[in-house]
Amino acid sequence: MASDICSRLGKRIREERKARGWRQIDLAQHSGVHEVHISDLERGAREVGIKTLLAIAQALSVKLEALVRGLD
Repeated sequence: MASDICSRLGKRIREERKARGWRQIDLAQHSGVHEVHISDLERGAREVGIKTLLAIAQALSVKLEALVRGLD
């Protein structure tokens, strides 16, 4: 169950990033989250902490709720 949620969240982060024409390194620079961590998150290979998720949401200029809505 958790891995399914992680995969769906990672896909949503990737979609938001690509919608801006950003590479993972661009999101890393804007969020302060290491690009390897972003790669792991986008692949659903790592669970995300709330502080990290908030930093990513702020970098993408989306509300945290928009990233997690409907993942369950």
